Amino acid sequence: MDDRRSLGITAIMIIVLMAIVATAGLDNLPRPLRQSIASASGQLASDRAAFNQNREFIERGLRDEPALFESKAAVWHQRLDKDRSQLDAAAATLAALQQLAQANHRTDRDKVQHSLAEFDSERRAPVQDASAVRAEADRWLKYKHELPGRIQAMSASYDALKAFDIDAAVAPARKAMVDWPDKRGDLEARVNGLNDLKTQGDKIWESTARVRSAAAANTLAESDYPAFFSEADRMDQIARQLKDGAGSLNTLAGQLYTSWDKLLADVDRDDGYREKLRIVRTKYPDATLTHGEVTNEEQWRSIDSAEYREAQRKIGMAIEHKPAGKYDNESERSVQPATYAYVAPPGQSNAYGAWSGGVWHWLPEYLILSHLLHSSRGPITSGDFDAYQSARRRGEIFYGRNDEYRPRWYGHSDRLPSIDRSPSRPSTPGVESSGGWYKERPKPSWGDSGFSGSRYQSRGAFSGSRFQSRGTFGSGAARSFSRGGAGRMLMRGGRR
Repeated sequence: MDDRRSLGITAIMIIVLMAIVATAGLDNLPRPLRQSIASASGQLASDRAAFNQNREFIERGLRDEPALFESKAAVWHQRLDKDRSQLDAAAATLAALQQLAQANHRTDRDKVQHSLAEFDSERRAPVQDASAVRAEADRWLKYKHELPGRIQAMSASYDALKAFDIDAAVAPARKAMVDWPDKRGDLEARVNGLNDLKTQGDKIWESTARVRSAAAANTLAESDYPAFFSEADRMDQIARQLKDGAGSLNTLAGQLYTSWDKLLADVDRDDGYREKLRIVRTKYPDATLTHGEVTNEEQWRSIDSAEYREAQRKIGMAIEHKPAGKYDNESERSVQPATYAYVAPPGQSNAYGAWSGGVWHWLPEYLILSHLLHSSRGPITSGDFDAYQSARRRGEIFYGRNDEYRPRWYGHSDRLPSIDRSPSRPSTPGVESSGGWYKERPKPSWGDSGFSGSRYQSRGAFSGSRFQSRGTFGSGAARSFSRGGAGRMLMRGGRR
């Protein structure tokens, strides 16, 4: 009898708990996701209306000006058919989303987020493409109706192309060729590409001499319009590419004078998964890597659930590093403590510091950099650096010889420590935190590749450039640094 009574009480409790969960909405999809699904139907209807308007304009132009658009008609019809199919796919995705919204289960949250992103892509792309086709058709119609103005615009583009001084425009890139010999070949090839654009512009101008004369005399044949407008558009494009290309080349060259690190500072899963990145940059005036200006910024970015779980084991670590002398797209994407990227192998030195007594010491001008990368968690010894390199050779993440850099709660809780919160700093509302990395890990340290894969790995700084060092830090510069107040302070800290 007692057993039956216990089972009955347990059953009642389970029913009550199920009722609480249902009435409290604890098993429902998050409200923002349900609202997004509810508004998606109106978005799709608006997109279809915009697509149909663009398609009608294009088809009318093809009917009214068959000679003008003879070379474009087949391609445009193919693009419009593809756009219509994409809108149909968006409708199918929306129907599936509406079913998930009707079921209203919180366990479908990731699936709904993924499907909403897919829906937005499927509905936006065809409308944008149809708008681009309409803009091209409208531009050509205006060209024909305002032919003298089109001839004048083409002449202006050619004049700008002829007057463009490439050597003067890419002076920063020319400087980078001298400072960074490893990049000289690539930068020169890009400059040669700009010279090729000027040559192409000259050829277009010469090849259109007849049709330009006929257009000026208002005797241009219908069959000549498409070719003339295509070449005129190409001339405009080359003139823009020449100017923009020089700017992009200088921007690319400027990347060589900047090193940066992306540190994973925090994670959050309230109403969607996201992670917080700290980006620390050092910009140098030249390839000597002295007098660098250090800045940092922080930003949140959305991630999915799988990325969130992976990020839990990376908090406090650098997830990407780009040394000076490399382009941004050559960054190293391995997970590692941050400061080791700036440490020379034991027995060597570089622009950031030197070894003394088996401990790495930062130069005073890079103490801010080391602080932002959290080297204050403890000195780096030669033993630490050797263990770090061994871990990298094995393809493993280096968490320290005593596992001191590993997030303490990884594998035990979703609420992990942040690298930038302390008990005295209030947390961001709605963001999960353990109360601060420093509270959980008072003395972690950092590491990185030591410029693995670059010329800094085994030869010290500046190898391959005209600033290559022929000796070690332990000469006059090291003695001067050791005698300074900051040097004595660091030495004392390193011997503790």
